Amino acid sequence: MRRLECDDDARQALLALQAGVVDALLAPPGRPPSQWAPEGLKALPGIRGALPQALGTYRGHARALSQRALRSIYPRLRERMEAGAPGSFAAIAWSCWRHHAPVQGDLGDWGQALIGQLAEAQADGLPPAWTALARLEWALHRVERIADPVQDLGSLALLGRLPAAAVRLVLADHVDLHRGDDAAMRELLDLPPECFGTGPREAVIVWRDGWRGQWAALDASVLGWCEALREGADLERALQDAGPAFDFSAWLPAAVARGWLARVETL
Repeated sequence: MRRLECDDDARQALLALQAGVVDALLAPPGRPPSQWAPEGLKALPGIRGALPQALGTYRGHARALSQRALRSIYPRLRERMEAGAPGSFAAIAWSCWRHHAPVQGDLGDWGQALIGQLAEAQADGLPPAWTALARLEWALHRVERIADPVQDLGSLALLGRLPAAAVRLVLADHVDLHRGDDAAMRELLDLPPECFGTGPREAVIVWRDGWRGQWAALDASVLGWCEALREGADLERALQDAGPAFDFSAWLPAAVARGWLARVETL
């Protein structure tokens, strides 16, 4: 029993030491990490500069890793930020790492917290469009990491067998809709290279094509149609919500080809 207690004490001491090292590496900007290091921590023999140099090297590596991880997720945001203030994206990436450090080894699952940081920084003058753009880019990143979408194309036969009020079309789970209701989002509606529908752009649809996230703009009629499907409306009701400008014969083959449509169900 005495040995187990000693082992547990040693383990707790090691965990406390590791936590102290992390706190030192994530110290506030302008403060040397060595000032935050736990008591008794020493660098390995032979390291020039001893503990301050060792902690500084680890901190520099973490800072570079934070920028590398986020620039692959937010390339358009990074381009906008760096165009106005070089180094700003690297600074906010490091801030995101410091305040919301990764909790697992796969950095592909880390980075959503940047959206909240951008939203908070709007009070200090950051453009709201940057937050909206970050949400869109995170949605594109998210759909690239989900499992391959499954389509039941055989269920399309129901469209020719049953009345419109007896069936509904189900959008794939990975399809995301982002309305252009606020000024920040409306600034971004022209970014997707393609628009589905002939009217003015009103929203953005995000989906997975192969292994890449894709996006396109939607006009009001296609947006109304997609939202009706999301709410579980039957085919007849969804067509009513979309209005006369909606072209179902053009949407259906595109939705099948792009993986927007998961299946057709009976009601």
